[in-house]
Amino acid sequence: MTRKLALVGAVSFAALAAPAHADVVIGPRFAYYFDNSNLRSSDLDGVQEARSVIDDELTQELRDASGFDDLLVTELDNGSASNANQVGFPMIGGMVNFGDDRDRFTLTAMVGQGKTTTKLVSSRQTTVEVADIGINEISVIQNLDQQDVDRFDAELTWQRRLNERFALTAGIRYERLQIDGDGEIAIQETDEVRQFIADTLGTEAPTRNLDGANAPQRVATSRTLETWSARAGATAFVPMDRNVTAFFNGMVQASYQPDFEFGTQFFSVNDEIVREETRTDEGELSVGPDFAVGLQFLVTDRLAVDLRYRAILYFPLSGEFDFSDSRVNHGVNVGVSLRL
Repeated sequence: MTRKLALVGAVSFAALAAPAHADVVIGPRFAYYFDNSNLRSSDLDGVQEARSVIDDELTQELRDASGFDDLLVTELDNGSASNANQVGFPMIGGMVNFGDDRDRFTLTAMVGQGKTTTKLVSSRQTTVEVADIGINEISVIQNLDQQDVDRFDAELTWQRRLNERFALTAGIRYERLQIDGDGEIAIQETDEVRQFIADTLGTEAPTRNLDGANAPQRVATSRTLETWSARAGATAFVPMDRNVTAFFNGMVQASYQPDFEFGTQFFSVNDEIVREETRTDEGELSVGPDFAVGLQFLVTDRLAVDLRYRAILYFPLSGEFDFSDSRVNHGVNVGVSLRL
């Protein structure tokens, strides 16, 4: 967080260090944004894989021990249901704007923190088919996860004024979400498959609880989501009176989110780490609209205040999510601009 604040401060410093003849505008920015990334990323795939009783090696052992080469193991994910709210971020930052009457460049950087709680229920069925016998085992996983999310945004925008009412706009944007979760997992399950394994191999039945306990188990998770975007569009200005101007900015954006690692730690009832796992989740390419509407109030010739609402939608073109399962980033922004 200290490095983020230093970068935000550097924006204002860069403006103050600009030559005196440059047309430079600086100012603070305050915002409250919502992001539904936690809704799209909240799943228990990694936990389900960690809790799997049978793998390929154990399946072959069962075939050898039972004498049935056609022994077949299937695992069916019956789906998940979640209950969560999108993350709200109070944010603070700064901007520097420079250029001439025709071309202007704006650099903005903002940081913020948010919290959310996710409740998720997931069901899984394991079946062993041997000869004409089918053995089923059902596992229901209940997860409560409290997440702390650190957010950092940086954006560079170019605007070319065509006349008093229209301008062309383009730019690049970077977003980072650092998501750290801490919660509990409770498992309810039948034991038919595990008992079959014990009877066939002459061993104790394997357990999904990593420390052998039946109580809810603590789990900690960590992941970092990064998004790089390029955008282009236009801005329209509508003067309301000599001191108030309404504006609308509409752009189309294309974004890339790289693959990211999802780390999971499992704890015992004594709060000791008993297992650590890391999986790599697939990134995505996405496209969508980026628009803002607002008002700018001219207080003096050198001082202005603007209020705006902005929304960005990311529709996936690749990755693990369907096109309709979009990510939405939206909220209100208040800025003060001082012309040096």
